[in-house]
Amino acid sequence: MKQTNLYQIKELALKSGRAVYSIQQLANLIKKPKSIAKVYSSRLVNKGLAKRILQGKISFIDDDFIIASQLIEPSYISLTSALLFHKLIQQMPANVECVTTKNSRRYKNAGIVYHKIPCSLFYGYEKYKNGPSYIFAADAEKALVDSVYLNSISKNSIGEMLSKLDKKKLEDYINRFKGRGKKKLVKALL
Repeated sequence: MKQTNLYQIKELALKSGRAVYSIQQLANLIKKPKSIAKVYSSRLVNKGLAKRILQGKISFIDDDFIIASQLIEPSYISLTSALLFHKLIQQMPANVECVTTKNSRRYKNAGIVYHKIPCSLFYGYEKYKNGPSYIFAADAEKALVDSVYLNSISKNSIGEMLSKLDKKKLEDYINRFKGRGKKKLVKALL
């Protein structure tokens, strides 16, 4: 890529399927040194072609689910956000909630919360196409298991959802669980 203009960078980024980039990822994409990618990143934001999410992270798409799913890796959208995605609840949560194997984090300005779960519980999610990009989101059953595990759902809400879910899949997810909270999951969901 000889002469790189900002519109070409945005087009190239979106063509890759990814929407959120760190400075290093942008440097790799445009095949330029990190110092030059940092300048391009600032210019993209100033021109309105990208949005700065955090220091050193930009997004070419202004979609909360895409940003949350790609900002911290590995992570996937779960809890009430995934339940909303699967249309099991109608109330919009205050933040996009994700789970990750890294430390818990809250990005107030971005409206995103990451909850740490053990590596052994990092399953039950899929990659979904979302516009020109993608998200990783828990399937409905795993979102409910994560919600019970992290104490973020009421008993009334659980009762309303159970009839809409695949009982066999829910049971399989609970049986894969090897932690202290297994009794809590069995009691609440089976």
